[in-house]
Amino acid sequence: ALKRDGTVAAWGDNSYGQTTIPPSLSGVTAIAGGQWHTVVLKSNGTVVAWGANTYGQTTVPPGLSGVTAIAAGGGHTVALKSDGTMVAWGANDFFLQSTIPAGLSGVTAIAAGSSHTVALKNDGTVVAWGNNLFGQSTVPAGLSGVTAIAAGWFHTVALKNDGTLVAWGWNDYGQSTIPAGLGGVTAIAAGWYHTVALL
Repeated sequence: ALKRDGTVAAWGDNSYGQTTIPPSLSGVTAIAGGQWHTVVLKSNGTVVAWGANTYGQTTVPPGLSGVTAIAAGGGHTVALKSDGTMVAWGANDFFLQSTIPAGLSGVTAIAAGSSHTVALKNDGTVVAWGNNLFGQSTVPAGLSGVTAIAAGWFHTVALKNDGTLVAWGWNDYGQSTIPAGLGGVTAIAAGWYHTVALL
């Protein structure tokens, strides 16, 4: 939880120290929770991370600054910079979820799934990479007009400028099956096995 005074509160599983807030942490403007790690963005554009570091997901690259948004995946962390470029670190061995596509720029929003990464560009298109075992990184052909993105464990969701949704990837629990007639959506979120829309 992010408080109005820029401090953070956390609770729940603390097996890896992911809910133990670093002492004197303040000036926080955004928060993200991965599988076993926590990441925060500070008002000065820097990032702090703690919890599991098995894949280096809480080892923030030295000198990282100018960050405007963050996302936390299963074992990787992603940061969006003010110039529209991205930085990612952590798990990368099998699915290359932390390998930013060459030349990617103009990014306005980011999301991280278990082992895939998603970027929304300023032209309303989406780019995804990493684990694609369930098609979660295969962006539907012709998708455009996107205003927000979310990444679940193995699925991806996009909100369009007409208030409708598009989802793809793992669907064993119906998490990628958009309810018939759903419209007027203003925000989205994706959990491990479910999807949420705000009307």
